[in-house]
Amino acid sequence: MKLVTMLCLLFCTFTVVLMAQDGLIDVMELNSFGRIATFDELAEERTWSSIDCNSAQVFEIIADPDDAANMVGLFKSTSCTDEGFVLEQAFVPFDFSLHTHMSLDVYAPAADLKVVFKIFSSADPNEAKTVEVMTAVAAEWDSLNFDFSGTPAGMYDRISIHPDFGEATENVEWMFDNIRMGRGGLLPIPNNGLLVDFDTVTPFMHWWDCNSTTGEFIIVDNPVKDDVNSSDKCGLYFTSDCAWEGFAIAEKFEPLDFSVISEARIKVLAPAPDLQFMFKVELWEDSGVMVETVALTEVGNAWEELIIDLSPIESFKYTKIALFPDFQSAAADEEWYIDDVMLTDPFNVSVQDEGKVIKVFKLSATNYPNPYNPTTTISYNVPLPSKVKVTVFDMTGRELQTLVDAEHTPGEHTIQFDASNLASGVYLYQVETSYDMVVNKMLLMR
Repeated sequence: MKLVTMLCLLFCTFTVVLMAQDGLIDVMELNSFGRIATFDELAEERTWSSIDCNSAQVFEIIADPDDAANMVGLFKSTSCTDEGFVLEQAFVPFDFSLHTHMSLDVYAPAADLKVVFKIFSSADPNEAKTVEVMTAVAAEWDSLNFDFSGTPAGMYDRISIHPDFGEATENVEWMFDNIRMGRGGLLPIPNNGLLVDFDTVTPFMHWWDCNSTTGEFIIVDNPVKDDVNSSDKCGLYFTSDCAWEGFAIAEKFEPLDFSVISEARIKVLAPAPDLQFMFKVELWEDSGVMVETVALTEVGNAWEELIIDLSPIESFKYTKIALFPDFQSAAADEEWYIDDVMLTDPFNVSVQDEGKVIKVFKLSATNYPNPYNPTTTISYNVPLPSKVKVTVFDMTGRELQTLVDAEHTPGEHTIQFDASNLASGVYLYQVETSYDMVVNKMLLMR
């Protein structure tokens, strides 16, 4: 969960001040990734208040017991059955036409406790909608997602949260962090597509089988370093006697765009050739929405890279990735080694070869926000003096606009791209110098 929290905190913009009919009020505007609030930002000013039938103070902001550098919200329950805490500021009214969920990280005292997420109108608090979710785990961080699909836009602009709703408990402690609005997808895919390599990128994962206990996944030393995989660490999965078992590399991604990322690459060291290995994507909120793709191993007891074609998968739908070694077998105690799980674009040569090319000078470029509507800022770092050309193309390679064509000094530079006259879709921008070139994708979403 800490990995999810850290990656989500990379994408942050915050408040604007708007004029209301009764004067100036602070109005929070969501960024494109839907982040609403973290308690790091709220620690120095009192922007939260408790609501309790006895007017008791039941909420405060404290240092995370597991990470003193991070602030979290601490809630202590009382004998009231409807208690919680409320964010004092109003937001730009929530629009649920695209981002259908509210979510927050929760450290609950037990599983199967009810948490109510309430949105209401600052103009008329009687205008409200609540969604209930049950906690799944105890005494560890988890993310809860609250489905507000179909909620009218332009009405609700306030938030309150009610732990253990409907129960009367005394001095039970909860912790909260990272309140977001989105589709339930919380973890963005890295730019290079690498989900985990076990040496430097540690996965957030879990595993399961029909007995729920005998399957096991651990991180171990690479038992066979060779030309295919020379990594120091890898993952080891022990099969049980179940025909349906596996593990999730991560859950709750930002919705995956398989029109851009159309291939999976996974290094495996299988116990034998001709064994099935399944790559599966699901909608996290509904495991019945899924696509399953199966590859066969070619060798046994040696590393090989399985390449799985994902191009037929519908875009912007799936938020979870799961892997199933020796799918539909019922062999116990098989050892499957896994490493370097990647989602890639097979048509982007620069991304595929990035790890194989050593460059003394590295040109880099990003754009934010991405997705965007209709403007985005392209930032590029020029390591050496050079003439720089920044050009935008469509996915067919047709040049649409030259944004920059001028001499540059070393350092960070920015240029804004306005796509007001373009249709929704994926576009390319190319940053070219005399010694290097970077091509990245950006998504216009109206």
